Amino acid sequence: MVVVLDLRKEEITRLGHRVLVVTDTDRLAAGQQTLQEVFSSRLVRSVLVVALGPEPRLPPALTGESRRVLWVGDPCGILWNADTGEAAHGPEVSSEAILIDLLSQPEVFDEVVGELGEIPYGTASPGWRIVAGRIDPEVLAQAFTDVADRFAGPPQQDPAVFGSPLATALPVLSGTADLPADLLDALVPDGRMDRLYRQARDRLDRATRALDELGYLSIALARAAVVDEVIAAGRALAEFRDAVARLFAEVDHSDEDAAGVLAANGIKFATPAGMGHAEIVAELRADVDTALGERKSLTRLVSRLRALADQSAPIGSAAFVPGCRRRCPDELLNELHAPPEFPRGLLNRFVFWRRSRAWWREQLSLGPARTALDELRTLLEQVAASEWTLGEARMHTSDAARTVAAALSEICAQVSATLTDWSRAEAGQAAAGPALDEEVTVRLRDRGGQLREVITGDLLDAVTGWLDPAWPALEHGDYRDVQAGLERRVDETLRQYRYHLAHRGVQEKPEFGTTDAGRQDLVDAVWRQSQQVVRALQAPPGGQMLQLCGDRDLSLLLRQAYAVRFAPRAVRGQGNPPGVVWTRSGQYAGTLRLVPLRPGTVEENWSGDGA
Repeated sequence: MVVVLDLRKEEITRLGHRVLVVTDTDRLAAGQQTLQEVFSSRLVRSVLVVALGPEPRLPPALTGESRRVLWVGDPCGILWNADTGEAAHGPEVSSEAILIDLLSQPEVFDEVVGELGEIPYGTASPGWRIVAGRIDPEVLAQAFTDVADRFAGPPQQDPAVFGSPLATALPVLSGTADLPADLLDALVPDGRMDRLYRQARDRLDRATRALDELGYLSIALARAAVVDEVIAAGRALAEFRDAVARLFAEVDHSDEDAAGVLAANGIKFATPAGMGHAEIVAELRADVDTALGERKSLTRLVSRLRALADQSAPIGSAAFVPGCRRRCPDELLNELHAPPEFPRGLLNRFVFWRRSRAWWREQLSLGPARTALDELRTLLEQVAASEWTLGEARMHTSDAARTVAAALSEICAQVSATLTDWSRAEAGQAAAGPALDEEVTVRLRDRGGQLREVITGDLLDAVTGWLDPAWPALEHGDYRDVQAGLERRVDETLRQYRYHLAHRGVQEKPEFGTTDAGRQDLVDAVWRQSQQVVRALQAPPGGQMLQLCGDRDLSLLLRQAYAVRFAPRAVRGQGNPPGVVWTRSGQYAGTLRLVPLRPGTVEENWSGDGA
């Protein structure tokens, strides 16, 4: 970068490899000591002095081979053809700020310093033909307002749950995908709950077989045996139901002794592979990155993350206790505990035997009992998988998703407020100066929509960087650390981006940018189709340009010129003249002319100690 040191305003506060010194000619002598400090600093590699005003005198610090001085006799300038000597009035508006901005570009600074090394006495008068690529303040203000509205818009529901097709854990943990079969195999073979289940199943099977074996000539003792089997089956079913309900009521995945209690009851309890904290956060990050890469609305992404948090949050197994009684109601158990007797009477047995046995089978409720038993086991396996085995993973998913949603909400609010401030500031700025060709600026006025999309894309790229520190914190469950320092990071990046837009332009991708964001289309439509850019880059050094001096100063200049041609590197392509300096800035393109002073002028009129 180039450090600008304005001796008219400040003392030396910092230095760098490149130092651009700006001062009035009548203050050069007074700045002798400061200049010596700059030149003697080991940090400084090259110094370029811009001296503004008439009849300058160079102090001893600016003598010798290291001297690199641009003399600006009049910052308003005069239109001058160095080949023919013809001159005309300039725009009567100071171009000092434009010159400083131009020389603050490292690529242009280095090229000018190099060219001055080839010019006698290292001193020249600058002039130019430049096309401005600045965006009109009103256009930029409207773009800032539009983007601010997008970041601060109302929450939008997103029917899609996951943007990453590789997500495997999150769909299961949020309930949008079925639980894997291996997770539903929750009972340890021959464990307590498996034994209770098999005991009830076997009792029901025995009662069913006893009923099936009941014949036309069966005696009362056989019918009594059926009743006994039904009662025993009812007791076994009740014991299994009560054991399931008791586990639901007493066990929570977060309990310290949960693993021991479940193991004692023969329930598998181990987080399956692929559903640890690291895997969950990796899928969550991939989902967020995918949404940002697809330029999805942040408010929609926030809504989706909140929905994920709600869907994945475990509700606790106690919430399923009523489900045990719905599947196996007390009325069913009462029927099993006190089954009706087989219809009495010889006529009934002899004439209506089959019908009587069918009626008795229905009254004994063995079919509903078997259904209730299987549904209880299914419920136990589902709850064991979703609330116990995956309970910790679901809780982490919910907390992580809600934390990221909160961070994104904070980002949206901060970005929207900052852009609103930028919009107000831009609305009061003046348009491009008359010292520059404005064809590119005019073209940009008709590209407000593209400009808005580029700025939106840049800021969404910035969101990716702002969230980078969050992911390691989420892996370790440090949810509070996610928003620590977030406001500072956002503010710092936004300040850098504001500087980027002001000094490098929208055509150049910012340092945090990761995608094109429609920028190349904008460059092609605005810069590469501009005939003024082509003419400015190909302008002959001796042709008519704005020379930053007064009409009386022309007699001190040689009618020869050196040219520094420059343009934003984003517009680099075919048809450009050789030797163009490609800059990171997207603000200017054209030719900077350096005109040497006549022999003896510097020695006779510029040397001395300022006395």
